[in-house]
Amino acid sequence: MKKSFRVYIIALLFSTIVSAVESGVYVEGGLGKGLNDTLKGKNSDYLNDGAHFGTVSLGYQSTVYRFEIEELYKINSLNDDKKGDAIQNTQMLNFCFSGYNHSKMVTTFGFGAGISSYKIADMDIENKNIFTYQGIFSIGYMINKHFTITPQYNYIRTVKSDDFDRNSDHLISLTARYLF
Repeated sequence: MKKSFRVYIIALLFSTIVSAVESGVYVEGGLGKGLNDTLKGKNSDYLNDGAHFGTVSLGYQSTVYRFEIEELYKINSLNDDKKGDAIQNTQMLNFCFSGYNHSKMVTTFGFGAGISSYKIADMDIENKNIFTYQGIFSIGYMINKHFTITPQYNYIRTVKSDDFDRNSDHLISLTARYLF
């Protein structure tokens, strides 16, 4: 199993190096849904209906790597005896390896780190500057040399803060990237 994974990674790296993919600045936007249903607080947990979120990114793409600054805005509607919404606002710096090859399919995996703020609307609870990190995986389709549509998976995690324990979420989104 380990050997076949190494062979796949080497083949992916080689196919990326020999392909002629445009480099440049891009913008990317996406909408998605969080799969977790509990925001863990230090004094109580906040049940929700799963998050809805949006992202916007500005980055640079080379033939092998991408660097981007990402803004994520996530809102969870609380569904227990607590009122209001749980809102997460996150800014991340992401680094991704993009496996471009001679087909129109693009494999991407990467990681990011940044800061988040959590706020529970109507409850006067807000924590800022929470260290956050994420893992990224996607398989996209290049419609043309400028436009790519991508279903994407993110695992995002925050550390403990004043009012919240460590929290994680599994995010599924559909993104669109335009390369200038």
